[in-house]
Amino acid sequence: MTKHRFLMFAVLTLGTASPVSGVLAAAQPIFWSALRPADQARATVPLSPKTVSGPQGETLVWRHEGQPVELTGFVLPTDQDGDLVYEFLLVPWAGACSHMPSPPPNQLVRVIPQEPLHLGKIYETVTVTGTLRPGLDQAQFFMIDGVRVLSYGYSMGHAEVAKATMMKDPDLLSLSPFGVVPR
Repeated sequence: MTKHRFLMFAVLTLGTASPVSGVLAAAQPIFWSALRPADQARATVPLSPKTVSGPQGETLVWRHEGQPVELTGFVLPTDQDGDLVYEFLLVPWAGACSHMPSPPPNQLVRVIPQEPLHLGKIYETVTVTGTLRPGLDQAQFFMIDGVRVLSYGYSMGHAEVAKATMMKDPDLLSLSPFGVVPR
């Protein structure tokens, strides 16, 4: 009788553990355009580091908070120790926020990965999987010339993070670290 109870416990335990992975496996891939109003132009890389005046991109349109999604972008570490990243902003282009105006808040996602991300190279492209939560907030990160504060519009906690294998999103821009020349 105890063997049957143990077997039933094991089956129930395994049965409830797999849907979590199944939920993330069924995540809907989205593009950056899903995070901004249809009448807002896609974020473009400015050719000048001059700041744009006035609020830009503060309208958050994502309303599917319970639905897991996949979003591909570039890593901007906000909390790291060596090559391990514990928290980062996901941005739509490589080099965003370094020495040019940042993307609008509705094009920045604060990500806390399930496990620390091993950052192999600068401008790492990753796909994050999890649940997006809209809400304007701020994060700070350290750059060579000091601390910078950025406003972001979305966050994703306990996210699965994987190196991106493909970039299908038309809003993703890959730039060389030497300027705005596309790679």
